[in-house]
Amino acid sequence: MATILDIGFLNFLLPVFTFLLIYAIVFGVLQKSKFLSESTNINTWVALAISVLFLLAPGAIEFVSVIAPWFVVLVVIAFSFLLIFFFMGIKPEVIEKVARNEASVRWTIIIISIIIIIVGLTSVFGPIFGTPADGEEGVGREVQRSIFDPQVLTTVFILLVAGQAVRLIAQQDK
Repeated sequence: MATILDIGFLNFLLPVFTFLLIYAIVFGVLQKSKFLSESTNINTWVALAISVLFLLAPGAIEFVSVIAPWFVVLVVIAFSFLLIFFFMGIKPEVIEKVARNEASVRWTIIIISIIIIIVGLTSVFGPIFGTPADGEEGVGREVQRSIFDPQVLTTVFILLVAGQAVRLIAQQDK
C-alpha cells in the first residue's frame, strides 16, 4: 500500500539527487572563485565531469547521502542562531563583522565540518583509524596498535583542542 511517508522511491532517485548536488556545489564554487576560468562553459564542463566521476566512484553516493543531512542540520542550527541574534536586536552588520573577523567562528565551522566528514567516511568505508586484529604480528602492527590506541588518540585530541583554545585566547588579547 502506498503511503505519503513511503520514501523508497527517493532511494531510486538518490544518484540523480547526488549528481545534481555535486554539480551545483562544484559549479557554484568554480563560478564564484574563478579558480579555473571566468568562462561559464569551462566551469560547466568541469563541474559535469566531476559530478559524473563522483557517480562512478564506489561508495561516493552513499557518502554524500550520509553527510548531506548533517550539513543541513549545521545550516539550520546556524540560521537558528542568526534568528535568535536578530530577535535580540543585534544588527546584521555586527553579525557579519564578527563572522568575518573572528577566527573562532571559522575554526568552529571547520572543525565541525571535519568531524562530519570523518564520521561519514568511517560509516561508509569502515573504520579509518582502527586497531589491527589480534592475530597479526610485526613491528608495523605494534606501532599501529600504539598510535591508534583510544587513550593515545583521546590525549592527542585533547591536546589539540587545548592548543587551539590557547591560540584563540592569545589572539584576542592583541
